[in-house]
This record gives sequence, structure tokens and C-alpha cells, in this order.
Amino acid sequence: MESRRPVIAPPYEPEFAPQADRRQRGMAGKLTLWWRHRGFLWRVLWITALLSAAVAFIIPKRFKSTAKLVAPDGSGATTLSGILNKASGGSSGGLGLDPSTLLGLKTPGAFYTAVLESRTVQDHLVEKFDLRTHYSKKYYQDARKKLYSNTDIEEDKKSGVITLSVTDWNAQFAQSLADSYIAELNRVAADLNTSAAHREREFLEQRIQSAKQDLDLASMQLSEFSSKHTMMDVQQQSRTMMDAASRLQGELIASQSELKGLEQIYSQDNVRVRSLRARIGELQSQLKKMVGSYTTPSAAEDAPASGDYPSIRTMPALGYRFQELYRQAKTQETIFEFLTQQYELARVEEAKELPVVRVMDPPNVPEKKTSPIRSLIVGISVFLALVLGCWWVVEKEKWEQLAPDDSRRLLVAEMASDVRKAMRKIGTRRTESGP
Repeated sequence: MESRRPVIAPPYEPEFAPQADRRQRGMAGKLTLWWRHRGFLWRVLWITALLSAAVAFIIPKRFKSTAKLVAPDGSGATTLSGILNKASGGSSGGLGLDPSTLLGLKTPGAFYTAVLESRTVQDHLVEKFDLRTHYSKKYYQDARKKLYSNTDIEEDKKSGVITLSVTDWNAQFAQSLADSYIAELNRVAADLNTSAAHREREFLEQRIQSAKQDLDLASMQLSEFSSKHTMMDVQQQSRTMMDAASRLQGELIASQSELKGLEQIYSQDNVRVRSLRARIGELQSQLKKMVGSYTTPSAAEDAPASGDYPSIRTMPALGYRFQELYRQAKTQETIFEFLTQQYELARVEEAKELPVVRVMDPPNVPEKKTSPIRSLIVGISVFLALVLGCWWVVEKEKWEQLAPDDSRRLLVAEMASDVRKAMRKIGTRRTESGP
């Protein structure tokens, strides 16, 4: 009979063990390892807790001032969006889609959000509050970036409400900065206003300036002409001069009749005859001076008045020029008054259409800090420290189990030797170069 050889079972290889058993043994081994090094992990926990608590209390508090703004009603986008929402039965809202966004319509809130985030507004705030000094920044660009990071602007598409939040380590400063944001928003929006009333107001403003210049020029020409020719009111002045000339003519005729009667009685050397002749000569001279001689209109305008008043013959020519200048002055005055009235009406209409945001909730002075959350900082720090500590314990145990001739050990030993040599060289050079 053949002798039976004993069947020897192959050695048990851990890598051929079921995956669940291997994982269970691995986790149990790690737990056992961590328990053996619980003192180290306990020290890591407390040291990390103390250090993270100290850092959390060193970090300055930050306060957030929040304001809610309501943009003016849009011309068509808001209305069309509401119609589409009603038509769709609000189904788009459940998908997180906004009809105005899908159609590419401009909403007032988007415009004002862009204005708040503009460089113009940020530059005004940097200048007003000297944010370069406040944020310890040298350049405007860095101050703007810091301001942008401390500002949160959100727009609710459904309600159109804009939420503006400003964060700072000074509660009063955060509230003042949020207030100035709103003021700058209204100022820039007013400058960018392109409504019909605004364009009309700008046109009337320019037209009023030119009309004022024309009125001043016409008034100056009329006053210079009146002063040069002593004319104030052509019709009244002509009537007065005709009446004066008629009286002089009547006195002259009466004096001539009286002279004829006296010449029949007295001689030519009589005192009364000579006196009456002298009076008749004076009356004729005054009448001739008042009537004047005929001149062309252009010559009458260029020549100044020979006496206190213009003559009767030059009055029509001068009167025509005077009436023309007077008519021009009155026309320019009427135009100026009309434009002024229209300008005031346009200003009222522009004020009605001025895109000023309405403040639903004004910026508040925060009473409680928003950050740092010290408990969260300590909790996360302790958790991460424990994770790193556990990882360190496991990796250290693996490292100690490596064979002395393992390539990884040899590489680390060589690197450590090179680092020590480099450090010794640096120390020697410092000693040699010392005083």
C-alpha cells in the first residue's frame, strides 16, 4: 500500500482574506493605535483649543450694516415679466428661471446693482472716507478691491428689492458707508438719466443761455440808439413835438401880425418894433431847428441829435429804426420769458421722472458682530488638529515598521544628512564673517 502523505494546508495570507474582515481589522488596529497614543492626541486637542481660542479672540470683530432698496418701476421689463409669470402660472419660478432673464430684458434692479458696483461710486467713497488710510492700502485699486470685498449687493428678481450690506470692524463706519452708497447711487443715476424730460430740460437750458445773450444784445442796441438820438417813445414824442411846433407857428404868426401893425404906427428904430423883430427871429430859429432839414434814413441814424431832441423831419426815419430795435428787444424778452416758463415746467417733470431709489430699510447700526464666530473657529481647528494627529500617529507607526534598508528610509536619511551639512556650512560662514 502506498503511504499517504499528509496534506498540509497553505499558510493563511491576510491579503486573501475577505475584504470586510480586512477592513474591520484595519479599523480596529487604528483604533487600538490611537488609544495607545491617547496622551499625545489629548495634548494636541488642548493645545489646539487654547491656540485657536486665542487667535479667535485676537481677530477683530466685524459688523454688517444692511439696507434694503426698492428700484423705481421699469418702463416695460417689469410689467412684461409679471405678465409672463401670470401666463406661465408661476411654473418658471419653480425651475429657478426668470422670464425677464430668459428674454434678455433689462430690469431696474440690475441697472442699480451695476451702478453700485461701478468704479465711479467706489472712487467717490474712497475719497470721501479716505479708505486708503482706513484699509491701510497705498493704491486706489487696492482700496477699491477691499471695499468691494466688504460689500454685498443682492437683487431679488421677483420682488425687485436690492439688499445692500457693508461690513466693517466699526459699526458706525459701516452704517455711514452704507448711507453714502445710497447717496452716490442716486447721484450717479441722476447724472445718467436719459428720460425725455431730462433731455428737454438740457435743451431749454442751452436755449435760455443763447436767448439771454440775444436779449442783452437787443436791449443794449436799443439803449445806445435812444441815448444817441434822445428818443424814448416815438409816437408820444412825435405828438409832443408837433404840438410844440404848432404853438411856435401860432406865436410866430401872431408876432408877425403885431409887427405889421406896429410898423404902420412907429418907425423902424422904435424899441417895441426892434424887440418884436428879435422875438420873431428867435421864434423862426426855434421853429427851423425843431422842423430841421430832410436827410436820408441812414444819415439820420449816423448823425447825433443837433439839440436836446431830434427834429420833426428826422423823426420818421429815426422812429422806424427805433421801432425795429424796440420790436427786437420785446421779441427777445418774450422768447426769454417763454423759455424760462418751459424750463421750470421741464424741471418739475424731470423731478417727477428722476430715478431715485426708495429706501425700504435704512442702514442700521449693528448691535451684534457678524464675525468671527469663535466657537466655529475653535471647533473646526480642534477637529482638523485631531484628524492631523490621528494621521500622524498612523503614518509614524507605518514608518517605524519599515525595514532599515528600505529605500524610503535611506532617502530620508540621505536628505537629512545633506540638510545638516548645509546648515553647518551656513553656520561656519556666519561665524567667519562675524565681528
